[in-house]
Amino acid sequence: MIQLRPTGWPLVPLSLLPVSSRGCLGGVRVSDEGSSPIVVPGPSGLKLALVDVDDVKHHEETVPELLLSLMREIERDSVLKHPIIVDEASLVVLDGTHRVEALRALNCRWAAACLVDYKDPSIRLGCWYRTLRGLSSLRALVDRLSHEFGFVLKERQSLRPDEVGVPPIALALTDGREFISLIAEFDDKREAWELVELLETALRKIGIEVEFEDEEDAMRKLSAGEVDAVLMTPKVLKQDVLSIALSGQVFPHKTTRHIIPNRPLFLNVPLGLLRAGGPRQALEEAFRELVASKRARCLPPGSVVDGRRYEEPIIILE
Repeated sequence: MIQLRPTGWPLVPLSLLPVSSRGCLGGVRVSDEGSSPIVVPGPSGLKLALVDVDDVKHHEETVPELLLSLMREIERDSVLKHPIIVDEASLVVLDGTHRVEALRALNCRWAAACLVDYKDPSIRLGCWYRTLRGLSSLRALVDRLSHEFGFVLKERQSLRPDEVGVPPIALALTDGREFISLIAEFDDKREAWELVELLETALRKIGIEVEFEDEEDAMRKLSAGEVDAVLMTPKVLKQDVLSIALSGQVFPHKTTRHIIPNRPLFLNVPLGLLRAGGPRQALEEAFRELVASKRARCLPPGSVVDGRRYEEPIIILE
């Protein structure tokens, strides 16, 4: 029987947390004049802020290896390069979970953020498909997954993406010619995604190469013969993201893919500012001065920055 992973697992392994109390620097913590975000208007209409890492809510879990690597990078650079993206109304993190937890582990109280209105229809929500390489045939893979791991998999001649994640279809596999759906009992999208995580783990265990791609790129690579198969995943809605985060639960890693127009990059906030002790007014003035020193350069959709292709227009802060 397939067992779902328990909810409420810690986002940060305890071994990665600092021994000293979180939010302290040399025994001094920012005075508790309220932990509401420190908001400063930025270039191109951006709403930039310092948010307390204890106040934001996550909707995806962290991966320990990625978290440790990011911690080392931030500590080496002594800056947080890119602000996290946060829904202003709920303080749910839309992009930047690993950055928040890396800052927490590095003894920072604050995270630099761009505040957005998640209800804005220009903010879109997609999902990450999984591309598969290293299988001889889809049928052989299905037989192995069924016999070795007990997954219930059924053949279908056709399948719409919006059918995935609707009971009883938790996910689907396709080689471009046929579709294989995983049949299971589940109550919501989070439980469907737990099954995705279980299947992904099983695939890696038997030597299948699994990569993350957006829906369009995954199917394009399948059509071009660059991958052997695609794992189609459930698409979640904005209301799913908010309800999961506000309930204290999380989706597995790489569940959501947010497309956020005018996403700011390279704010480069020094760690010293994010750890700063002292009056709130002094912290706000220092952050305002940093933001005022930046100029915005807009890049069109499809731009590649640091190896990542952005579907949306982005803003480089210089």
